[in-house]
Amino acid sequence: MEVELRKWGNSIGFRIPSKVAQSWGIDENSVVEITESGDKLIISKKQTAPTLDEMLASIPESFEYPDDIADFIGSEPQGDELL
Repeated sequence: MEVELRKWGNSIGFRIPSKVAQSWGIDENSVVEITESGDKLIISKKQTAPTLDEMLASIPESFEYPDDIADFIGSEPQGDELL
């Protein structure tokens, strides 16, 4: 796929076609990483840290806490934990 480069301030930029952006799952707020490799530029989607909501949503509904979780929850502080 060929795209035309354009001047953008003191830089040179190009547009990512919407079909490519959709297949990569990126939008105007996404961050990509550009790496030079010989005479090539490699554009990679920058992985972001998941939010707490995303991490909690990834826990399967069938997940069962270990039997000894009550011992952990009810235990006395072991270090400098804030109470």
